[in-house]
Amino acid sequence: MLTAAFFDFDGTLYAGHLWKDMSDYFRERRERAGLLWVYLLGHMALWPLNLVGVLSHERFYGSWARDLTWVLRGLSVGEGQALFRFLLEWRILPGLRPDVVERLRYHQREGHVVMLVSGGFRELLEMLAAELGVLHVVGTEAEVRDGVYTGRAVGLAITGRGKVEGIRNLAAREGLDLDWANSYAYADSRTDIPLLEVVGHPVAVYPDKALAAHAQARGWEVLGTPEEKR
Repeated sequence: MLTAAFFDFDGTLYAGHLWKDMSDYFRERRERAGLLWVYLLGHMALWPLNLVGVLSHERFYGSWARDLTWVLRGLSVGEGQALFRFLLEWRILPGLRPDVVERLRYHQREGHVVMLVSGGFRELLEMLAAELGVLHVVGTEAEVRDGVYTGRAVGLAITGRGKVEGIRNLAAREGLDLDWANSYAYADSRTDIPLLEVVGHPVAVYPDKALAAHAQARGWEVLGTPEEKR
């Protein structure tokens, strides 16, 4: 069986957040303002439902990642690739957390199966994976028709329990016999608790306050503190 190390992207491996980067990118160019406002206001309107427990944390925060495909609507695949390459080179690579990258390198040296697992766009994650020498990616699939993004996501929502299911699906496709009890997971958000709980070595990375409290109660390793999170 194979020991694996699963790395979340937003807020974990990368100190920033993709939705903010994309918003900044289009605002600076005065493009796609309508789609951005629909995305931002539509999700902020759900905040009260999350606070009172009508909408679960997993569904609320998961929708931020999954529905980001709205902002791609109408872009050609070439334009999308150019956007992802720009964000990778100018935001993401400079914003990687050195201590978390070192953990990733450690697992690579140990011969573990290293995997990026995120609600972020699969195409962007694959670009980052190529830079890091990572072979396996689980991410959100943005629908394309006739060479143009439709603004919809297809397939599994890679958030919460969906991350575990996405890993299992990829492992089945690629014939990876994973040893969950001896594997590692690195993540920053309360929505990642389902993933952290299924591995033998969970690591809360610059965790939000809810995850920090959960990690402390369970005796999990914590890398970074909520105060250092940005």
